[in-house]
Amino acid sequence: MTYERLFSPVQIGSRTAENRFVAQAMEGNDADEGGRVSSRAYERYMNLARGRWGVTVVEAISVVPEARARRFGLVMLPENLDSYKKLVDGYKKLFPEGILLFQVTHSGRNIGPFSSKTCLYPEGAPEGSRLLSTDDIFTIQKAFVSAARLAEEAGADGIDFKLCHGYFGAEMLRPGNVRDDRWGGSFENRTRFIREAVGEIISARKRREFILGSRISMFEAIRGGCGTAAADELIEDLTEMDKVVLFLREIGMDYINVSAGIPAITPEITRPTKPSRRLYLHHFRYAQRVKNLAPDKTVIGSAYSILGEQAAAYAEENIRKGYADCAGFGRQSFADPLYPAKLLSGAPVNYCIACSGCTRLMVGQVNDGCIIYNPYYKEVNKTFSAGGAFA
Repeated sequence: MTYERLFSPVQIGSRTAENRFVAQAMEGNDADEGGRVSSRAYERYMNLARGRWGVTVVEAISVVPEARARRFGLVMLPENLDSYKKLVDGYKKLFPEGILLFQVTHSGRNIGPFSSKTCLYPEGAPEGSRLLSTDDIFTIQKAFVSAARLAEEAGADGIDFKLCHGYFGAEMLRPGNVRDDRWGGSFENRTRFIREAVGEIISARKRREFILGSRISMFEAIRGGCGTAAADELIEDLTEMDKVVLFLREIGMDYINVSAGIPAITPEITRPTKPSRRLYLHHFRYAQRVKNLAPDKTVIGSAYSILGEQAAAYAEENIRKGYADCAGFGRQSFADPLYPAKLLSGAPVNYCIACSGCTRLMVGQVNDGCIIYNPYYKEVNKTFSAGGAFA
């Protein structure tokens, strides 16, 4: 196949991506001390630039250092700005047409074991979690706004406001968020955080073409989670998530990146494995639903990596039928960062085999990547599996 639609341009806000391949945010857990972009992280993104992904999302950049999920996670602070400028400059030199987005986040109850756990509401929170106060949340909101401004200063083309996978943003949106202050309870209160933050970011941005978007989990598969009808409900009911999509459209988001599940709790819903392969169909259904609700916004679908050699054909079909505008790849971007360029040229592709090796390394708080095709991560995996020390 020639994949004419996959390799056709697509509008995202006032920008145009060269093609419809999206390298999703994948945590490499390899930042320097303090959350600066390390040489290893830098080279990961240079390889994605060489792969000519239409959009590349820089992974889970914490807005405050104490809110990282990974010990070596990235952090957006003024003192780290030069490392992000270097990342953007290097990426743009290799691929000037590529769109580079920074995903800004707070890990919420997913904060790693090296820091103190926090939660927005106590139900289901990790043992010993500290309940965030009204003022704490206001401070976090300001940190998101500051991170967005720094991302623009670094030269990024836009930000992804992380509202998925059980992190702080998703926790805020849930029906289970029954706080009795301005940050919980009603739908208006649960969306206040992002509405106010995005409003500030839009009013302060220096470039009108600076892209704003969000990755969301349509259904988290936990009681009171996103995609349920109430705090005590477990069954999927997307009525309120439909309202979230319309809300994101209303406040000026340029794209919606559609996902599902919580990797730490319901991992197979987020990233289907070989036995659960057919769960990709739910991702396709969610993306189609979002596109129907927000036809004027760019919709990025997910869960393509599990499809291996068939992924591009399915993505082509979904784009042709109007079910999504772009195809997002996570694990496949680890397996072969040159995937789009290779597919276009006809070169052999290293396809993800869904072994979950990269996930095991990430959960183990060590550098993570593809243990099948990348020699460095093969060795890291051997050492880690043997219980050896990792530096």
